[in-house]
Amino acid sequence: MTNKTSRWVDVDHARLYVEEAGEGEAITMLHGFLVDSGQWNAEFAALADTHHVVRYDARGFGHSSIVPGGYAHHEDLAAVLDACGIQRTALLACSGGAATALDFTVAQPERVSALILIGAGYWGKFADSTPAARAFLQALSTFDVNGLIDSSLRAFTDGPRRRPGEVDPAVRRHTEAMTTRLFKRETSYWTRAAQDQRTPKPTALEHLRAIDVPTLLIVGAEDQAEVIALSNEMAAVMPNARLRVIQDAGHHANLEWPAQVLTEVRGVLSATVEM
Repeated sequence: MTNKTSRWVDVDHARLYVEEAGEGEAITMLHGFLVDSGQWNAEFAALADTHHVVRYDARGFGHSSIVPGGYAHHEDLAAVLDACGIQRTALLACSGGAATALDFTVAQPERVSALILIGAGYWGKFADSTPAARAFLQALSTFDVNGLIDSSLRAFTDGPRRRPGEVDPAVRRHTEAMTTRLFKRETSYWTRAAQDQRTPKPTALEHLRAIDVPTLLIVGAEDQAEVIALSNEMAAVMPNARLRVIQDAGHHANLEWPAQVLTEVRGVLSATVEM
């Protein structure tokens, strides 16, 4: 990987940590809301050979700060793109990052060349149909840090049907390290979200038929049922979307099967260039 640089982008009530590398068409990576931009280590390194790659820690995650005050994640994304001189980009996004990507696409569709959404989530749509998912919500309600770490791994890394020993131990350790950093922060997204986050009304889910950029929805077969259902719903409604199910993968499918996901991402990017 060549020319990797980092910068801070100041936005209202936060400083965002941003990394970029490479040259060419842009692809911007938005991590899931249980981890940080380290989710994209493999994709960032591999795609920098052919693209201008950008990843950043959303406010309240990783190196990025958060203090009291209103904000919207898709406006933070716009600020990052402006700081990096990017007018148009593909968006590779997971979970809560996918919600950000959808909101941004509705707000500024001319700036999005393609969407690749992994385990797509949306604001307020929580999984609650399995014991581990309910344990996560219970731990979140009291901010039980150890409970949050344990239940998030069981619910979203292992998934409803797999035991911890059935998940690649290196992947589980990497996910646990990111999740631990998140929930052990004194102030994080999760301690401020309910008070300060502004979400669009009407929601992006009410605009799905109008999102006509090339869209690939990737979901792990071992993810929570609600996540799989949302990906299926989006694939059925969005006019230019297709669904790819990754077997033996949980919520962060790219961490478990990076080669498969990279092949899919490169396919979307190549098709976008040819259009």
